[in-house]
Amino acid sequence: MISAGSLESRMIEMPMKIGELARQAGVGVETIRYYQRRGLLRIPPRPPGSYRRYSRDMVDTIVQIRKLRTLGFSLEEIRMLLQGQVEACRDVRVSIERHIGSTGRKLKELTWRLGCLQRALKEIPCEKDRRCCGLVCLTVWAKGPQRPFCRKG
Repeated sequence: MISAGSLESRMIEMPMKIGELARQAGVGVETIRYYQRRGLLRIPPRPPGSYRRYSRDMVDTIVQIRKLRTLGFSLEEIRMLLQGQVEACRDVRVSIERHIGSTGRKLKELTWRLGCLQRALKEIPCEKDRRCCGLVCLTVWAKGPQRPFCRKG
């Protein structure tokens, strides 16, 4: 008798159509096609009168691509990594260091923006003054000389 677990593991190892690949990888079919056009995923041959079949390792590759995108890597950088064009560990470290710097700059910008928004929320008299007119009130507040924190430059 075949157990459900062994049947399931055999089904996962069997080649799958693009829709099943998308479902298992947690992406849409169009995302897979986009990755193929960008050179991130190979396009399997299409047997005559049939559908292309994708292997389980393609699921892992798609998950890897999504994780690298989350970390800020561009599709071109990911393509180079997947194709082995970035061979030296040193090159990978340099790329990671560059992303750390970029992320730090973005964090500084977001922290600045958060501070401005928090100050605006505290200082704009919208709840107390019915004459406050939304965007105009906010714009006047942000330009005020007493708010250099919210002006860049």
